[in-house]
Amino acid sequence: MNFNNVFVQVFILFILILVGYIARKKNLLDEHTTSKLSSLTMSIFLPSMIIDSMQIDYNPEMVDKIINLLIISFIMYLFSFLIAYSLKFIFKSTKDLGIYQYVIVFSNVGFMGYPVVEAILGKEAVFYTAIFNLPFNLLIITLGTYFLSKEKSNYSFSFNALINPVIISIAIGLIIFISNIKLPIFINRPITMLGNITTPLSMLIIGSMLCTSSATECFSNKKLYFITLVRLVLLPIAIYLMLRGQIQDSLLLHIPVIISAMPAAANTAIMANEYDANTTLASQAVFFTTLFSIVTIPFISILFIS
Repeated sequence: MNFNNVFVQVFILFILILVGYIARKKNLLDEHTTSKLSSLTMSIFLPSMIIDSMQIDYNPEMVDKIINLLIISFIMYLFSFLIAYSLKFIFKSTKDLGIYQYVIVFSNVGFMGYPVVEAILGKEAVFYTAIFNLPFNLLIITLGTYFLSKEKSNYSFSFNALINPVIISIAIGLIIFISNIKLPIFINRPITMLGNITTPLSMLIIGSMLCTSSATECFSNKKLYFITLVRLVLLPIAIYLMLRGQIQDSLLLHIPVIISAMPAAANTAIMANEYDANTTLASQAVFFTTLFSIVTIPFISILFIS
């Protein structure tokens, strides 16, 4: 993919984010509507997109790719955790350390990861991205909740949190893929149509979310600049340099780089609120990293993927 294609694809996503931002400013979207659209996306549209991406012919050689992607994913999260852990030595104060650590480890794989991967690498890559993101779903309700509640007595882990529409859709998609089942058109077509809604709606939701954050406070927080630099630039560069000599398949190399270049997970503030962490800082981190990712995602894509 050349420079122009990468820039155009990401700029299209930026335009959609801007539309969502303006819609919220004009009160065409509010907090309740944005929340409901977010739930719809994560419960129906994104799972449909994942199942649709898995409607491909089974090839035994793809099993090796799947296994390698899972290994690479765990390596990436281990590396991210080590960087997050090192923050306790970099920051003088441990106040809100868990928020910063959460932002370093967990990127926006849902609302931005899948759409950006599809825009840059194509529909086939969504299938492999769904596999790659499996550890994310496990770690976010274990390591993620630890980051946000490690200093509190009400921390608890529930295996029920592992069961969600995204995980279920991946399981269904894998069964269909491995069994080489071809869905009838009256089922497959609606799934495809629902999946196609994911990208534009996700960008509108992000734009609406950004509209509610306090930009003034964000720009006065020096730690956020450092965290944003690590999250959006240093981490994907490190992942690329670590994998490039070991991975021959370009798809297996590019997916981790793109996912690691995404801004803070969209649910950072939601999780912070649930575990009584600093929700204001969490929201600002999502806003700040998403804002700068509009520039850094094309930069990383052009540098390592084009």
